[in-house]
Amino acid sequence: MERVMVVGLWCAHPDRAMRPSIRQALNVLRSEAPLPSLPDRMPVATYGPPTNHSSSGTLALSSVSGR
Repeated sequence: MERVMVVGLWCAHPDRAMRPSIRQALNVLRSEAPLPSLPDRMPVATYGPPTNHSSSGTLALSSVSGR
């Protein structure tokens, strides 16, 4: 159970660069690699304002007459 908890915290690290690859995480879960050393206190995640990725958001429809 300890391995699952440690790997879960490792994968949820706020700093993306500190997260393991899937291969690394699986190796630890399979006991093929040692448990990683986690910091005593995890850094606090910070989030920026959301970005607007949509275009104008307007959809133009044309009608087709069936004559």
